[in-house]
Amino acid sequence: MPHLSLSDLPAPPPDRVGWPWTEDSPPLPALAPDGRPWPRISIVTPSYNQGAYLEETLRSVLLQGYPNLEYLVVDGGSTDASVAVIQKYASWLDYWVSEKDHGQAEAINKGFTRTTGDLIGWLNSDDYLVSGALERLALAHLAHPGALLLGDVELFTQDGSFAQVFQQRGITFEHMVQVWRMGFTWSQPGTYVPQATYRQVGGLDEGLRFVFDRDWMCRLLQVAPVHYLGVVVARFRMHATSKTVAEAPAWLPEQVAVTERYWAKIPGMDRQLARAELEVWYGALPHLSVMRHKMNRRQGLRHLGRAIAYSWRIIASVRFLILCAVVVTPTPVLRFVRRFVRI
Repeated sequence: MPHLSLSDLPAPPPDRVGWPWTEDSPPLPALAPDGRPWPRISIVTPSYNQGAYLEETLRSVLLQGYPNLEYLVVDGGSTDASVAVIQKYASWLDYWVSEKDHGQAEAINKGFTRTTGDLIGWLNSDDYLVSGALERLALAHLAHPGALLLGDVELFTQDGSFAQVFQQRGITFEHMVQVWRMGFTWSQPGTYVPQATYRQVGGLDEGLRFVFDRDWMCRLLQVAPVHYLGVVVARFRMHATSKTVAEAPAWLPEQVAVTERYWAKIPGMDRQLARAELEVWYGALPHLSVMRHKMNRRQGLRHLGRAIAYSWRIIASVRFLILCAVVVTPTPVLRFVRRFVRI
């Protein structure tokens, strides 16, 4: 795909300014700084009824100024404005389709099977790349061709009330299996994988709705090293209809299933304590989170009780103690605390 500038793409809506609406990335030279060709980077955007955000996603990829980009959009048969947005940019896409599928994992796999890039990743249709992201990823791939590349990710809310940079760190197979452990941070939008490694481990598990990305990482981390870019490459949008926000209480069964797939490979792992930790993090926390969800103290307390039933040693967990305090704290006090603490 040749370098695209603002003048090549449709004009943005009149109320949108800045990146990637009225700003683009400077074009890169034909060759990388060491004289080698730029690696081909393939990006798949899975989408379903995200017409409100999709155009920003598309523009953030197309306006990277990157000379060796392959971009594919796989829509699940949206009924909103998504198809109209895709058609608006179809001339600059290497492939797109809009048809019913069985979920996000299938859509991503459908795109991945068509990719020809040296480096692949997916960008959800409500997130977007920052300016210069592909140049940073390409240079990292040239220096570390066999590594999983992990760039930092900024979480943000649409109204600007919350923003936080997730600095990717401490990402190992052991941490990805024991996902409740402190000391590591991982965010999917900053993750890019060598094509050869993807071919080695295969695609995403289409039987999972929520944590197919974590399962994929568990497989990838067993065969490939990690390289951290140390800079932000993407922004992750938190909004009321995203799975991360709207459906968090439903994640627990899949989190348990993925942990159980791999825990035999973690020597000495306490499986009962692991189940207790999962009850706290993915059972109680979504119901007691002051930041993301309407609180349900009864459900949260039920999961805390189940955690103790799995292993009484969970009472030594800091997160367990914090959530116990949340259960008994009056709502007006929690509203005040919310201004200062993100739980």
